[in-house]
Amino acid sequence: MFYYDIKESGKRIKELRKAKGLTQEKIGISCQGLKMIECGINGARIDTFVYLAEILDTTIDYLVLGRSCMVIDDE
Repeated sequence: MFYYDIKESGKRIKELRKAKGLTQEKIGISCQGLKMIECGINGARIDTFVYLAEILDTTIDYLVLGRSCMVIDDE
């Protein structure tokens, strides 16, 4: 059974951000807001998940539920 665990979701976001060599400042949303999401204090809004999935080259499913990290290919 899958469920939205904000702490695990935040960890996945942080790991992907770091793997891409992006700082919190370079993501394009408020640093404080991103920090709260990555620490698992706050969940993200759906529009934020859409934005992060695109920036981090992954899917919303992976960010929210941890389901297989599929890279989005524009081709």
